[in-house]
Amino acid sequence: MPAFRFVHAADLHLDAAFTGVSRDLSPRLADRLHRATFTAWERLVDLCLAERPDALLIAGDVHNHEDGSLRAQVALRDGCARLADAGVRVFIAHGNHDPLTSRVHSLHWPDGVTVFGPQVESHALTRDGRVVAVVHGISHETDREGRNLAKRFARAATVQGMVHGMVQDVDVPPGAPQIGVLHCNVGATPGTRDAGRYAPCTLDDLIGTGLDYWALGHIHLPQVLRTRPHVVYPGSTQGLHINEDGPRGCHLVTVHDDGEVETEFRPLAPVRWQVVEVAIGANGNGGADGDTGANGDDAGTPTGAASLEALHGRILEAMERAAAGDAADSAPGTPGVSGAPAFPVEAALFRVILHGRGPLDRHLRRPGAVEGLLEMLREAGASLDPLAWVKDIELRTRPDVDMDALRRRDDLLGEVLRVAAAARGLPEPPAGDDAACPTGKPHAASPDAPSDGAPPGTPAPDLSPQPDPAALRALAAAVLAPLYDGPRGRRFLGPSDALAPEDLAALLDDAERICCDMLEAD
Repeated sequence: MPAFRFVHAADLHLDAAFTGVSRDLSPRLADRLHRATFTAWERLVDLCLAERPDALLIAGDVHNHEDGSLRAQVALRDGCARLADAGVRVFIAHGNHDPLTSRVHSLHWPDGVTVFGPQVESHALTRDGRVVAVVHGISHETDREGRNLAKRFARAATVQGMVHGMVQDVDVPPGAPQIGVLHCNVGATPGTRDAGRYAPCTLDDLIGTGLDYWALGHIHLPQVLRTRPHVVYPGSTQGLHINEDGPRGCHLVTVHDDGEVETEFRPLAPVRWQVVEVAIGANGNGGADGDTGANGDDAGTPTGAASLEALHGRILEAMERAAAGDAADSAPGTPGVSGAPAFPVEAALFRVILHGRGPLDRHLRRPGAVEGLLEMLREAGASLDPLAWVKDIELRTRPDVDMDALRRRDDLLGEVLRVAAAARGLPEPPAGDDAACPTGKPHAASPDAPSDGAPPGTPAPDLSPQPDPAALRALAAAVLAPLYDGPRGRRFLGPSDALAPEDLAALLDDAERICCDMLEAD
């Protein structure tokens, strides 16, 4: 008996608009963005027609809102009709963006398409009258489905199936794979901030059902939460904003006769979000030669830049390298994807993060500097292949100062920087250690000391470790709580304990820089 194969997709969000994108796009790029979710769906159908799996499972949020556009509904129906004609069964579970209360369910579906209702349904897939797999599923009835739907699933011994053209009860062989299709939150899964709001459940709830594979939807970040049984989020088929960067697509799943499950991620998205990082620094190397700061201050990196002109060129190089990687990801013949259709990336949307320490920091912080750089990058990106567009530039650079020497000073600035250093997990340096730093240069044993062989006067890299989350939380509780947790603060900012560690670290970096600017005498 051949292995059972299916494609697992979710969160198509057909006809969804991209967020965080300005309206002054070129007509070519605007058209590609407008078609992107539909193109990803067409590619999903083409992949199924090429691979000929037994079934396509779609785990919710096919549409982007309850009243799915007519264009989206027709595209979905026509794609399903193509699959039905090719003998590929389609199973659809609705989620919070396209619940059964919406008018989406009014579509007339072709034979071979199953749309799950508000109660768990179980359907057999058969070959030559023999059950080869069972697909269980349930849809969200409303857009606020707060029940634990996972607990309603159970492994079946007998289900209804089509045998010799007739629907009848059939026995399920013990070794036949049984798959659950569900749109849900699993615990505090990475990639979500609404845990507990939409069909919440736990891994134990899913495991306890006895099913062999969970085809989940709702979390847009592709991830495998567990194997044996497999609990999988394929992610969205098309990223819609900068926090959905990287490849997006579906999983091709093969269940072998011995029960082993093999999954292959297949990229589909025609538009890819990317984050590129470029360092500034003296002599074009981001800091001292041969060292790399553990906090992201890059020293000795080939992407360093010492002038705005050089920085512009380095950013374009980084964008081109990222675009080349996109092309390689989508090319046929990659490991495990031999003979697969080639789905090229048609456009790349970037966030540029500038980091490192150097004289260029001062120029970048002048009014209009970043905006001018952004405009130049957008103009240049229009001539790249694939098309490239820069959403924004995030400035994480630091001034060209010796941070270790400043931390040792016996004044207000030194005290402030020592507090920040403690939040980063650095040992506290002694204040006023003039013997160690008589001319403001770091002590030889200092973590900020230049590496051997660095040219005289080269700024030392900041080798601070990543900020300690517990220390950051403690600092935030003492410093930010009065601002965030007051009546007005909670209304506009939210509670301070809701800030993610990376948000707290960014606030700490900004506070350090501002204090250096305001408290350091010229």
